[in-house]
Amino acid sequence: MLAIADAQGMVSASLPGLASVANVELPDAIKAIKTLQDPDEYSRTKDHDGRRINPVDGGWHILNYEKYRKMLNAEERREYQAKWAANKRRQTSTARRLKSTESTHAEAEAEAEADEDSSQTLLNSVKLLSLTVTSKFNDWMELRRSMGKAPKNWNRMFAEQAKWLSKYAQPTQLDILSASIRNNWQGLFEPKNGQVKYAKEQTTTKPQPDGWLTWLRATYPNATQKNFWKVPPSIQKEFENATNT
Repeated sequence: MLAIADAQGMVSASLPGLASVANVELPDAIKAIKTLQDPDEYSRTKDHDGRRINPVDGGWHILNYEKYRKMLNAEERREYQAKWAANKRRQTSTARRLKSTESTHAEAEAEAEADEDSSQTLLNSVKLLSLTVTSKFNDWMELRRSMGKAPKNWNRMFAEQAKWLSKYAQPTQLDILSASIRNNWQGLFEPKNGQVKYAKEQTTTKPQPDGWLTWLRATYPNATQKNFWKVPPSIQKEFENATNT
């Protein structure tokens, strides 16, 4: 339930749906929910008489979710969810006796989940480029993937290249990309002809994401830093997870 709860600890699901997500039989799910809802005199958490969850309209509320949310930082939550997903895949594999082709698909899915953060990093880096340069950068990425030794993480490598490229003015960016594509280079390099122009510093304020201030006031009412781009990455990730739920 922790893995599918939203930022407020709400789990929106029915009993059959929860049983399906947990990969257990419905009677077992009913028994587990009853245990979590009932008082527990031996619980280490004495709030709510040891109850873990409370039924609400549309699902359940994890009563001690706030404690877990403060205990787990962004990296720990990702690790927890990754372990939960990996365990669910193992259970599904055992229950359905997946064929070798299905196992390969599951491994690819696990790699995609592990690569989620680096994909977001790449997306944020490419946003630093104009649409014209982004189109040329996509051409270069496609060419680069087809040649040479693969890096440990494609997305992180491309993100670093995009950040480096963004310091130049657009004409120089296009020259750099065109030269790399034309010469089948594995990397991007500053022109040696002396015709280098750097990008001017941006003086405009980067817009805040939709819903950011509303979410911040509800989740962290005492927060003093209200600029999304200046809060810690863990808070940014928490907001993105909450709004993408």
